Amino acid sequence: MKKLLFILPLLLWVACEEDAEDTLPTELVGTWYLSNSEAYMEMTTNSDQTMIDQFGPGIGSIEVEGAVNTSLTYMIFDEFDGWVSIMVANQSLGGPRNFPFYYLMVSSYDGDASANFAAAESFDYGTYYFTDSLDLSYNPDSYGVSIVSTEFFGTDMYGEFDSSLSVTLSGTIQANTIAIPANTPTLVDQSDYFAMPEMTITLEADGSIVRTETFVYYEEPETETYEGTWSVSGDQLIILEEYEGNGETEIDTVEFTFSLSGNTLTLIMEEDLCEPDEDYPMDECLEEGSMALGLDPGSLTDLVMVQIINFSNTPPTLARAASKSILKHLLQRKNSDRSHILYNPFQGNK
Repeated sequence: MKKLLFILPLLLWVACEEDAEDTLPTELVGTWYLSNSEAYMEMTTNSDQTMIDQFGPGIGSIEVEGAVNTSLTYMIFDEFDGWVSIMVANQSLGGPRNFPFYYLMVSSYDGDASANFAAAESFDYGTYYFTDSLDLSYNPDSYGVSIVSTEFFGTDMYGEFDSSLSVTLSGTIQANTIAIPANTPTLVDQSDYFAMPEMTITLEADGSIVRTETFVYYEEPETETYEGTWSVSGDQLIILEEYEGNGETEIDTVEFTFSLSGNTLTLIMEEDLCEPDEDYPMDECLEEGSMALGLDPGSLTDLVMVQIINFSNTPPTLARAASKSILKHLLQRKNSDRSHILYNPFQGNK
């Protein structure tokens, strides 16, 4: 269907019309550990244009020196009806949160800007810095931000300014751009934005499956377990999982194109985010997608999310637990604006 599906060799399985245990590939039976994943937005437009990269690092940086020493290299820039909101951080603003997390937040209306700098050492502890002598400029057309050497003062545990807590910010950062040629499906990497938690899948020979997800919640690991069944049809791995909904047990079904190479199991899933739907018209979905991605109004003609998930049958040497507070929002919720939210592929369509 999509060119991405042919990047990896596919393991084809011809099922025999016998017992279920005989139709399941023995090569897939066992416990598989998530090793890495990739996520892409594949978009097609009806005109040549340039898109702002909202998910990767920008060009340049805002340097921080003093009580905190770091470089802010990621940026989100939003403008609407005279309001400008800018956030510059030391890490991707969409992926799982890693501490320490540092960011500059700028708000402006009709050119009158205010800003604060935050240093979050953990979920429970952070210091906020403020200034009353901001020397900052921004360019909405180029998505560029410049700040001349400006001192910010921090607050103590009681919210009072503490002169011993100060940082100086300076530098220039500009968003990267991505060329989107007309009528050509273009892949935009969003792997940081849609990072996945630590995960294992155990495929039993009798067709049952147990899947675990481990998050770090307030610095404590928390594991959730899901159970269901699995089967294979051609190059499709079909997983049915049970979950509690509306006071009763319901079933989710999700299909992956799979391949097996050595000790690596690769699952590939594609989701057309703007299919015909009575409750959410395709034209409305595409228009909202254009707005969310910063494309020309009415130019988006197709929007597909592609996720590649690699598992290994060898346990990882280091834990890959991710921040639950961020990932729960990104991976386990389906918002009405599906143009920029990738749900957990194992949750299926609800």
